[in-house]
Amino acid sequence: MPHVLPFTYPYGTLGEGESEVEAITDVNMLRVYADPAGGASKGKLYEPQYLLTTEYEYGISDRVELGLYQAFYSTPLDGGDNSLGFDGLKWRVRTRLAEAGQWPVDVSLYFELETMHDELSFEEKVNLEKDFGRLRWMANLWVEEPIERPWDTPETGQKLTFVINPTTGLSYEFAPTFHLGVEYWARGMPVPIGQSNQERDNNAVHHFVGPAVNVNFGKVWFAVALYHQVGSLNSPQPGDAYGQFWGRAMFGIEL
Repeated sequence: MPHVLPFTYPYGTLGEGESEVEAITDVNMLRVYADPAGGASKGKLYEPQYLLTTEYEYGISDRVELGLYQAFYSTPLDGGDNSLGFDGLKWRVRTRLAEAGQWPVDVSLYFELETMHDELSFEEKVNLEKDFGRLRWMANLWVEEPIERPWDTPETGQKLTFVINPTTGLSYEFAPTFHLGVEYWARGMPVPIGQSNQERDNNAVHHFVGPAVNVNFGKVWFAVALYHQVGSLNSPQPGDAYGQFWGRAMFGIEL
């Protein structure tokens, strides 16, 4: 299902028997120490973190869609290098509650289980959409409940934490093949936890906004967006989880 806004899931689902593959690339502009051994003596440089996701979608009915994700991530390293690792699998189902236009706002629900290398997570979304002619408004009300490792340490135990990831935006259809929009998204814990100030700041809610472009050729579509972190005027420091800028590129092909 084409994404006119890269972070916001649309209301619609694939039809029965239809399938699609999506490739998603996120670029998070972080900083590391220029010295491979660490330390600030040689200064700092930018080293992007890459998040690579492949999603396989299949419509089991006209209203219910299944999805499987394979996720990879890179870790920026001091000296300007990075290491790529397998992050895990995600399993999800998405369903529409009514036909488009039957309700004042179109609604679909999304449920996901994440079996990642370092955590289990449950994710729920309410996907909202409303068309005003060629102008489309979309929003995702999105919450996650991650359970991180270690799972076998009775001394510390595991506490269920909550991560919010709301999104919203507007997209305008200049032509059936070209959409231009603006999108907002946020991610983090409403009550951040951590052992240090930096860890608590990394877990806090971070807000991003930026322009988004979608090019749709029917069976093949592309979506690209560049976001700026709201209120972030300083360059990130080594160890920060979010940079000032975040980019996302998506490619989808109907099978």
